[in-house]
Amino acid sequence: MRPLPSNVDADAVIEVGRYLDDHPKSTAVSMSDALRVIRRRVPTFRVSDTWLEEVIVESAAARQLAILLDNR
Repeated sequence: MRPLPSNVDADAVIEVGRYLDDHPKSTAVSMSDALRVIRRRVPTFRVSDTWLEEVIVESAAARQLAILLDNR
């Protein structure tokens, strides 16, 4: 994973990691479900969906998880 900028929301990165760690390895990570669940868990995130999508993709790739790009 790349170094994160200093203005990153650490809670968002931690929550993405928790979500992906709990996700079954045998199924693809649905981007729309991931965004919905992560935003619901911590509704005070001050990050854009685009930024959050990038973190999900990079974190899932580091965990060798498949990603289902179904958000748009």
